[in-house]
Amino acid sequence: MASTSGSCLCKKITYIYTGEPTSKMTICHCCECQKLTGSAFTYDFLVPRENFKWTSGSPKSNSFIQESGIRVDYRFCPDCGTVLFKKSDEDDFKTFYLVQGGTIDGTDVKTKPDVELWTTRKLEWIEAIEGAEQAKQFK
Repeated sequence: MASTSGSCLCKKITYIYTGEPTSKMTICHCCECQKLTGSAFTYDFLVPRENFKWTSGSPKSNSFIQESGIRVDYRFCPDCGTVLFKKSDEDDFKTFYLVQGGTIDGTDVKTKPDVELWTTRKLEWIEAIEGAEQAKQFK
């Protein structure tokens, strides 16, 4: 079974997951993800929790309540601050981690997003991704 590795910027926290992510690669434009990353959006891969494990370091955790009322927990490096993944225990996501795409090692991420979330918060200069479902909120 194929495996994928990832890390934070300083490489003190590393992880591996086996198998392929689920079919969904998400882009999230919510205000909280913009604040969390300091960017216009995040892109995440949904990875089954049982396929994910830390290989070095101990990330810290924190959480926020999304505008829709959903609690989102996230893990980050206490040294460099890189957010590695988010999770929610809401029905649609309770068996997955939302692994931050930018933390995956290498540059071979060629998957095109399946869905854009919180398009009502998308910055005006960002165009819709062709073929991706456009969702006004977290679903």
